[in-house]
Amino acid sequence: MSQFFNQGGRGRGRGRGRGRGQSNHSLFAAGSVDGAFDASANGSAPFSEASAFGTTDKSVQVSIKGWRGGTEAALIKFLDNKVGRPVNIENINYIGDIMYISVPSRDIAQDLLKLTGIRFAGDKLSFQLRTHPVKFRAGANTRDSLGGANTGGIEGGSTSSNDSSIVKDRLMTLLQTRVDIQGSSLDLSFLAQDNIIASLGADPLRDGKIFKAILVIAAQMYPNIVTVSLANNGFQSLKSVADLGAYFPMLRNLSLMNNMLSNISELDCLSSIGSTVPLSHLSELILLGNPVCDAELNQPNGSAIYVDKVQQRFPTVSMLDMNPVTPRAQPGQPTATAPGSGSESKILPFPTEQIFAENQGISDLANAFLAGFFGLYDGNRAGLADIYDQTAQFSLMVDTTQPTSSFIQNNPDSQKHIDFTTYLNVSRNLARTKSHQKRISSLASGKTAVMQAILQLPATQHPVQDAQRFSYDAWEMHVPNSESSPQTVATVVVHGEFTEQPTRNVFSFDRVFVLAPALPGSPAASIGSPCIIINDMLTIRKYNGFHSWLPEQTEASTTSTGGLTAEQQEMARALQEQTRLTAEWTIKYLENYGWNYQVAVSEFPQIRGSLPPDAFQ
Repeated sequence: MSQFFNQGGRGRGRGRGRGRGQSNHSLFAAGSVDGAFDASANGSAPFSEASAFGTTDKSVQVSIKGWRGGTEAALIKFLDNKVGRPVNIENINYIGDIMYISVPSRDIAQDLLKLTGIRFAGDKLSFQLRTHPVKFRAGANTRDSLGGANTGGIEGGSTSSNDSSIVKDRLMTLLQTRVDIQGSSLDLSFLAQDNIIASLGADPLRDGKIFKAILVIAAQMYPNIVTVSLANNGFQSLKSVADLGAYFPMLRNLSLMNNMLSNISELDCLSSIGSTVPLSHLSELILLGNPVCDAELNQPNGSAIYVDKVQQRFPTVSMLDMNPVTPRAQPGQPTATAPGSGSESKILPFPTEQIFAENQGISDLANAFLAGFFGLYDGNRAGLADIYDQTAQFSLMVDTTQPTSSFIQNNPDSQKHIDFTTYLNVSRNLARTKSHQKRISSLASGKTAVMQAILQLPATQHPVQDAQRFSYDAWEMHVPNSESSPQTVATVVVHGEFTEQPTRNVFSFDRVFVLAPALPGSPAASIGSPCIIINDMLTIRKYNGFHSWLPEQTEASTTSTGGLTAEQQEMARALQEQTRLTAEWTIKYLENYGWNYQVAVSEFPQIRGSLPPDAFQ
């Protein structure tokens, strides 16, 4: 399956730092861009300074730290959502890792200060009023409210001495918005439309130096890059990125989608034919949307010849244009291997990954949708009526089998006598329901029936602030609609957990959504939802943990948890939630009882009073 986070063929969700329109208060504004649908954190702080002065008579300047894990566009939507009204940022400037914004009133600035400590994209934001605002003169390196590009220096400093450091800081900021949380995937698509690039006065379509600078800095910041997208950059030649193999020698996935490459020989500068540092580990290549594809495929026996020409240059490629092909060589072995040798077989098992999204557009949509959906499902379930289609279908299946985790089976908190009666009344378990009439009647069809079904289910709370407790897969597909013409939909399969209110029982769940775009002016669009639900299938079961989808622990992560096994970590988490002990004391306490969870729980009331105050959160 394709490894790319973006193929550049559709809208780009939160925009990756490009131009923005007027932000609206949106229930579906995503609070994170790193793969987690992060709920808002509660946090406030007193004003950092007593008074503020803006960049105009009325505007106020505020500095922001801790935003670099996300994009500029995502931050603006996030602030609009948390403040409860459009922040109406007038201009944005950067110095290093600090963002300077001007807002039209002190009231808005004070609302922003109250958000200090709130989590965004995995980090805590810090806001500060500028009593002595940093002044950016008209020729400064800034990105103003119209997205215009200026060049120059910061007032009070030496322009000539600061130019190179300003460019480097801007490019570092750019890369932080375009590299995934693991530091392995780099999205360099649509560079000409990026505000940060525009602020430098650069034209990536004509100036190859900007690509070289980006690659140099990216290789220093993220040496483990294995996936690069160069889609939608208007490339007619690849000379400006010919050193890609030198900077990322382990590159496995490359997208050149939707460029202007007209001859297969343009690939030579990346291969052993024309490069001393070829992409010798490349396993996936995407050339769709380039003139060369049509030119090659329209020839007699074009498909086979096209694959052959690509593999002459990259013999290790096993995915071409998102279709599997048989590689000629293993990575690092540029010569072809003998057919039937078996060396082309992939090594199993594949590493565990928590999230798969077909491309960045689908990832952005899934993050925004899931954050909004679970927020409404937990806090205002009736509000979901706006995002279910009139013809939507909903079904619930209850899995009453026992969990497989040995810890969960012995955990008294998760093995209470859970009453599934409320859920069984509407359950549609096709393995048990043999009656055709029952199968039909238990399927909620139409918005009214769907809302009746979900409103009778118990109240819930999903821990969306903890990204590791959820996993999802998201992809795009085309299905016939009522007129039998293709309709584009997104499928999102999410796995996670929720706490039932008021019993406090914890359940695991799987939920499959089929989503269609929200039309302008629709109820869904009016509340900021990017899509509507046309199908919703929910499965619930007794709690079974979340470690099955977490990536394999690295040496660093094992050290940070003291070398605990997955079962011990789960045990510590459960005990900490029940006792409110700190993480350190939780581990000490369990070690004292030989990691016997049941004994530790039963003994805790007797020893609670003997523990010091700093043992508790």
